[in-house]
Amino acid sequence: MTSSGSKKTSLLWLAALGVVFGDIGTSPLYALQTAVSLTGASRAIGIASLVIWSIILVVCVKYAWIMMKQDYQGQGGVFALFALLKESRKGKSIGFGMIALVAFGAALMLGDGTLTPTVSVLSAVGGVVTIEPKLAEYVPGVSILILIILFAVQRFGTGMIGAVFGPVMLLWFAVIAVMGGYQIFLHPAVLQAFNPVEGFTLLHSWGWKGLAVIGAVALAVTGTEALYADLSHFGRAPILRAWFLVALPALLINYLGQAAYLQAYPASASNSALFFLLCPDSLKVPLVIIATAATVIASQALISAVFTLCRQAKSLDLLPPFMSKHTNDRMKEQIYIPSANFVLGFVCVLLVAIFRTSDSLANAYGVAVTGAMAVTSVLWGAVMFTRPTVPRWKTAITVVLLLALDLTLFVSCSTKFLAGGYIPLCFASVMMVLMFTWHRGWKLIRESMQGGVTSAELGGVLAMESGPRIAGTRVYVTRENTPESSIFSIREFQRTTGSIAEEVVILMIPSNWSDSHRVIGEPTLTRHEGGLWEISVPHGYMVDADVPASLMAASQASNGEFTFDPDNTFYIFPKPFLPLEGAGMPSWQRHIFAFLVRNVVLPDTLKIPPRKLIIYFDYIEA
Repeated sequence: MTSSGSKKTSLLWLAALGVVFGDIGTSPLYALQTAVSLTGASRAIGIASLVIWSIILVVCVKYAWIMMKQDYQGQGGVFALFALLKESRKGKSIGFGMIALVAFGAALMLGDGTLTPTVSVLSAVGGVVTIEPKLAEYVPGVSILILIILFAVQRFGTGMIGAVFGPVMLLWFAVIAVMGGYQIFLHPAVLQAFNPVEGFTLLHSWGWKGLAVIGAVALAVTGTEALYADLSHFGRAPILRAWFLVALPALLINYLGQAAYLQAYPASASNSALFFLLCPDSLKVPLVIIATAATVIASQALISAVFTLCRQAKSLDLLPPFMSKHTNDRMKEQIYIPSANFVLGFVCVLLVAIFRTSDSLANAYGVAVTGAMAVTSVLWGAVMFTRPTVPRWKTAITVVLLLALDLTLFVSCSTKFLAGGYIPLCFASVMMVLMFTWHRGWKLIRESMQGGVTSAELGGVLAMESGPRIAGTRVYVTRENTPESSIFSIREFQRTTGSIAEEVVILMIPSNWSDSHRVIGEPTLTRHEGGLWEISVPHGYMVDADVPASLMAASQASNGEFTFDPDNTFYIFPKPFLPLEGAGMPSWQRHIFAFLVRNVVLPDTLKIPPRKLIIYFDYIEA
């Protein structure tokens, strides 16, 4: 390896620090204060103990030690676990219940995406109140402005600012460690918080009301999914190095420092800007600036994750193929989805306008992410149960313990449902409806196409046609790995137009689960009678398909039998369309499916020249 390559590899931990730990790294802005506002400053050490051990159990044990050992081709996250499960079943179908679980986990993460930017930016900008209380009325307006700018620049991608993410977060972690360390030096008794008995004593004294306390403490572990989801970006070793050497020590020191500060100034427990009180007045302006930069980074990482999640959901037929754009020619994972960006930005701005302060919005935080954590545990268990080398009793015990931890956090956060916890769940519910509608609609379409003619039989029919043929090639594009839908479309298009091209191509571009980042897989070609070609070119599920490049690869693989002339090729992309009334799917759901089908944008997704693309609707009785 060259010295340049070694240097880049050695600095991966710094890049991971900026991208992976932005969310959990900015939790000290609001997490501990939200909890002590319920219990009072006298319980600060007990709260700190709960925060410390929650971080240790959730981040260090569950994700760093257990989850991150299971990856699919270097990928992590809910969809990677689903890919592992699918692979382990060796071609057997996955039950609808498991698909529903994956959709639920993804929808919860999307719901969490509406809150992370909002809470983080509000918390950071709210620090100006400690400088001048009169500025409080400007916090919502400034926060909205920052959010608008943040979402407006998404089209340019994170490449331009990605280089500074790591150093800024390194500075952030250093600052919060110094702030907390000074308070610990003044009040060393706070180190008792490392004793878990302190936390248990607090919960025992509060009884069932302790659930509300745990719900607030859960804010300290939001963003932990990033450790697993961003596994492919940096690898396990750099992420763990950044966590154990920088992020974890800084977070623990700062949380202890806040608890120590409350020992001397108990009245500050109700101050939503508790974090900023640890800083001398002369340095609060620079701190607010650094905190704002850190929260923007945390928000950016979450927004990018939402874009990636939408694209992965598309590969599972859980969401339509919304128009997406790559924003970095060296990192295919960095994409921009305008429609998702607009919806996410609109919801974030709306939440700021409604709630106005971070402490009131904090009640809505945590429900979605803890629910997603529980889904991850279930999927992990399903994968491990398929491993013959792993004793089932060990897997069962581990899953029970993981779910006990996850569901405790989830139920605790659910106590805040009426105070704002309904927001991410409502957003997730909407996403679930869209996912199930799209998945159900496509299932009905596939079922209606079963039992038709084969490709070979279609070729025989085309060969017997006596009418004149139009010069050129018509390519019928499908994302399926079987030709049934294209066969149906060819016959329907022929019946409607009364014409046949000299050469007809069925191009299948299914997702390739074995090589997620490979744009063009190995082409498979079958020649039939009547000028009909059946071509399959898989593409990685993490990238968008390139139809012209796929045809060029097929031409090269055919040794001259199949020729691809871009100037004389037209692409037919049929949109199967369900009637608005029928059995198997409610009318209201059919209307939603029709709306989604009509509004799917294709040319940019498939790299097809717009002037060469013909889109038409196939009305299918189903």
